[in-house]
Amino acid sequence: MELPNQTAVDSGGGFTPVWVNFFARVQAVCNAGQQSGATADRPTVGLWIGRRYYDETLSKPVYVRSVRPTVWKDAMGTTV
Repeated sequence: MELPNQTAVDSGGGFTPVWVNFFARVQAVCNAGQQSGATADRPTVGLWIGRRYYDETLSKPVYVRSVRPTVWKDAMGTTV
């Protein structure tokens, strides 16, 4: 992710829209690193290669290996 090449604060003292979007994306990445749940509840949107999800059904973390089609793998490289 690249930092926006714009002023962060506008003349009114608020963040510019491009920076608000940047911070929202950073927050989404941080939140995704903490997601967990059942296999059936794995995320289906906002995916990227390497995105982590702790699969409580399998009792282990899994990672997105491919987005289209979505392929999840465990640390050993096994499709799960």
